[in-house]
Amino acid sequence: MLLSELAKLATRIDETPSMYGFSPVSWLIEIDQQGRPIGTSLMTPMVEESRKGKKRGKKIIVPHIGRTVGIQPKLLADTGEYVLGAARSTSKPERVAECHRQFKDLVANCFSATQEPAVEAILKFLESWDPVQQRSQFAPNLQLPSEFDASEVVTFRVHFSDAPALIPAENKANLEKVQQFWAAYTSGETASDSRERPMGWCLVTGTYGPLEQRLPFFIKGLPNGQPSGIALVSANSVAFESFGLANSLTSPISRPAAEGFAKALNALIASENDCLRIGNSVYVWWVQQGAEAVDLKILGKPRDPLNSKRIQNLLKSPMTAQKISEKTSAALAQRFFAIALTANNARAVIRSWIDVTIESVNHNLKIWFQGQKIDSLYEEDREFFGLYELAACAYREPKKDMLSRTPTALFLAAIEGRPLPADLLDRLLRRIRVEGGSITHTRAALLKLILTLEGKINMNEPQNAMESLTRNPQFQDEQLGDRLAYHAGRLLAQVDRIQYAALGKVNAPIADRYYGSMSISPCYLLGKIIGKAQANLSKLRKEKPGQHNRFQEELEEILSKIPDRDLPNLPSRLSMQQQAIFAIGYYHQQAHNRQQIRDRAANFS
Repeated sequence: MLLSELAKLATRIDETPSMYGFSPVSWLIEIDQQGRPIGTSLMTPMVEESRKGKKRGKKIIVPHIGRTVGIQPKLLADTGEYVLGAARSTSKPERVAECHRQFKDLVANCFSATQEPAVEAILKFLESWDPVQQRSQFAPNLQLPSEFDASEVVTFRVHFSDAPALIPAENKANLEKVQQFWAAYTSGETASDSRERPMGWCLVTGTYGPLEQRLPFFIKGLPNGQPSGIALVSANSVAFESFGLANSLTSPISRPAAEGFAKALNALIASENDCLRIGNSVYVWWVQQGAEAVDLKILGKPRDPLNSKRIQNLLKSPMTAQKISEKTSAALAQRFFAIALTANNARAVIRSWIDVTIESVNHNLKIWFQGQKIDSLYEEDREFFGLYELAACAYREPKKDMLSRTPTALFLAAIEGRPLPADLLDRLLRRIRVEGGSITHTRAALLKLILTLEGKINMNEPQNAMESLTRNPQFQDEQLGDRLAYHAGRLLAQVDRIQYAALGKVNAPIADRYYGSMSISPCYLLGKIIGKAQANLSKLRKEKPGQHNRFQEELEEILSKIPDRDLPNLPSRLSMQQQAIFAIGYYHQQAHNRQQIRDRAANFS
């Protein structure tokens, strides 16, 4: 299904000729219609200008063929070894000579089939070229540039007396007969091609015909993948083979299908609008033909002004069946596709494949962003966080330690609305405990999002959405201990605040000392925590009676939510969900206390 949809996408977005692809061409050999070199230099460098400056090697669309260790020339544009028979220091001379011979034969076959004047000019140059002396009989004084590297790609520009010069290898030359020849040659349909091709049913298109032993195009642009590209389908070890089928024949695919899905995936990976990169993972997406595009860049940088506006519009949009017209409903039922990818040396790894309706994507994105909304500890306007920020907050050193499955799980949750894996919550809770109860805005947002996606927090009831301090929370599918966990977290934050008011900054605050134990088994520590609060309140009563009364009142309100009669029936150890609720209660009380400080400061200013 995945490959089929990519192949369909290729028919919509790929306009390159069959078996043409991007290649960095470094050198042009300038010749006239008789194949004679033009100018004072045998070659002209092709330069690509970018933000990093000028670099030799300009990407243009030229004939392509997938090759590994065997000799397979590319039509009209190839490395110096094929085009000129120029050897690198590590090359075997006899192999280089064979590469050049086959390249020359391929050009001759192309001219024989097309009678194209530009190809004839190239053939005449090749017939005049001495690969041993590296000289053209037409211009024996012209030498290869000193900086020429035989591994670089070389092609030709043909100058005509009665027409503009053109690069015959480039797709822009629009030499249809050459393009048709190359398509037929690479599919094994030319009389000169003696290669035996396996026949069978293509798994992508369902048609019977020639199959590809090795896929013609590699996937490029994935982190940790080989720079030359990596295979999407391949079996090059006996352990992967079955019924005597090796390489790509373990999953029989025709040439048009293989070319189509590879070109489509490469186009998505190279796109700025349909691709998101987080760490070593790459996420791409597209929609069914005729459907309205879905912008997932909001998941990467939600605080970008344009993305922020899109999120606000999404949250305001009514997504109920009653309010959607038949036309809109039909549009929303169209399909949305996405892939999560990583690379493992020479292979692409499909982490996940998503096929859902656009309606469900919009609905799940709305829940995704609503689930993150929670008060900030500080005066800041951040409401939402990107996938990388959410994934990174669970790690000490995210660039070094973060697993690729973490951002992938977040991506899938945003698109499909699925709960986040338990190991992410476990990792986050352990990170908070290790850091003595350090719950940043990002961590609080992730905790609340996890509980929302698990159905613990009801986003349809504003009073229970848990965006801010909630004195009487109502949880979905409420378990014994849920409310205790929330108020126990509030209690620890309040006792820590009382200590700071009474003693100022100390080396070992109460929260640092007790957060880890209390977030797991609060019942055993309630008495000790309350005792410490009373000791500090006594100090405040003598020195700061106004603060004492305020803190005493807040403490009594929290304790009223943890009645003694309920304690014997409460679990001795909180579940992971309840530990997350504890953390949110702790965070809410901290945010509430800091907001009170800001409010009082504003009143006095």
